[in-house]
Amino acid sequence: MAFFAVIKNMKCRLTQLFLLAILVAFTIEARADDRWETLRAINTVENPTNHTRMGRFGELGPYQFRSGTWRMHTRRPFSQATQREAADEVAVTHYEWIKASLEKAGVDASPFNIAMAWNSGVNNVIKGRAPTVSYNYAERVVNLVHTFKEQQPSRAPATKRQPLEVAKQQSPVFVPSLDKAVLSLSLVPDAPKFEVVVAPPAPLPVVFTSREPLPERPLFVVTTTATLTPNFSLLPSLTN
Repeated sequence: MAFFAVIKNMKCRLTQLFLLAILVAFTIEARADDRWETLRAINTVENPTNHTRMGRFGELGPYQFRSGTWRMHTRRPFSQATQREAADEVAVTHYEWIKASLEKAGVDASPFNIAMAWNSGVNNVIKGRAPTVSYNYAERVVNLVHTFKEQQPSRAPATKRQPLEVAKQQSPVFVPSLDKAVLSLSLVPDAPKFEVVVAPPAPLPVVFTSREPLPERPLFVVTTTATLTPNFSLLPSLTN
C-alpha cells in the first residue's frame, strides 16, 4: 500500500509541475504581448504627435527620454532620440530593465507598475512612494493598453473543409446562350460554374457620302414587249 501511495503522490506532484509550467508559459506570453501595447500607450501619453521639440525638463523623442535615461541603455547621441528606430530600440531596453528590476524586488511587473516606474522611477514604485501624478499617468497608460488590445482583430477558429462530393457518371452540362455570347458549364451539381465570354463581333463599317438617298419610288419604269411569229411547215409524210 505504501508503494501505491508513493506513486500517487508522484503523479500529483508531476501534475502540479505541469500545470505550473503551463501557467508560467501563458504568463510569459501575455507579458511579451503587453510590452508592445504598453510602449505604444506610453508613446501616446508622452508625445501623441511625435514632435521633435525638447521639453522643459530636457525630454526628447516619442517616449520623452531624458539624457540620463538615454545614456543608461545606449551609446548613441542623445539627439537621435527623435529618430523612431533608435527611440524604439532604447524604449524596449528600458522597458525590460524596469520589468527585471521590479521582478527582482518582488513587485508585480504589470503594465500599471511599469508605466508608473517609467514616469517616477523604479525605486519610488518599489518603495511605494510614487506621487499621485504618477498614479494618474499609469491609469491613462493602462486604459490605452486595454483599448489597443480590444482593437486587435480576433482570429476566427479554423473550420475543417468538407470534401467535394463528385457525382458518379455525371456528364458535363453545357448551357449555351444565343442572346449573350457567354458559355456556362458545370461539371457537377452545386459546383462552381465557369463562364467563357466571347467578345461581340465588330460592327460593319458605315460609309457616309454627300449624295442624297434614293427616293422610295423609282423615277421611271422600263417595260418591254415581245411578239411571237408562228412558223408552219409540212411534214414529209404529207407531201408524198
